[in-house]
Amino acid sequence: MTEGPDTTRGGAEPAEQHLPEELAAYAEGRALRLRIVRHAETEHNTNHLMQGWSDSPITERGREQIAAVADRLSAERFDLAFSSDLQRTRTTAEGILARLRPQPPIRYDELLREWSFGSHEERPAADVWREVIVQHGFEVDRELSALRSIGEQVGWRGLFDTIAQLDASGQAEQAAETVVRADAALERIVRAASAVPGGDEVQVLVVSHGGFITSLLRQLVPEVTPDTILPNCSVTTVSLPEGTLVWQLDRLGETADARR
Repeated sequence: MTEGPDTTRGGAEPAEQHLPEELAAYAEGRALRLRIVRHAETEHNTNHLMQGWSDSPITERGREQIAAVADRLSAERFDLAFSSDLQRTRTTAEGILARLRPQPPIRYDELLREWSFGSHEERPAADVWREVIVQHGFEVDRELSALRSIGEQVGWRGLFDTIAQLDASGQAEQAAETVVRADAALERIVRAASAVPGGDEVQVLVVSHGGFITSLLRQLVPEVTPDTILPNCSVTTVSLPEGTLVWQLDRLGETADARR
């Protein structure tokens, strides 16, 4: 089942960003546990190309990562599964689902896609970052120190907003747009979880992308820093205890060989 990016309420006004406790309220008191998995390694990852809404094949190492995380999660019970509709996340999610008994229903959702980089898609990341450095008036031959200085001035979101400003196509997402999309995705997930029959903790598998997972996490646990880097096929666990409005970050970016 594929769902589109309906980020409006009533088809008119754009969705507003929720506070963490407001998202928790959609659970209607149910205990939730989200297991959020980043997709497996792709060829664009290894070639250091900008990979937002563009796709590339899973590498051999990526296939091994899928097998490892599927083995790790095989003993878990999931009531629902959500995945970005891009192929690298679909492949990762399907590899995990193949090991689950019973298999939960899965929804493929455009809301869970990575940040869109517009015309920067599939360009060498180093070239894009050089343009960001020049845009902020620094010398290209001092790249690392320049990026740190720019980050101190405009923040992590400001760095990605600069990428969007340099996108000639006008299709790259600003940080604020991505935050609203993450918020809408979480509302959809929590509402679906609250509708699961019964009163037990609802366990949800979510498969998405490195940068976007950070956006999801910051909507629930704001103390997660925006420059958090999650390994391919890592698992992050967020829970909402029964009857509370406070999300808990239980584990962050654990790979399959890490202890549970």
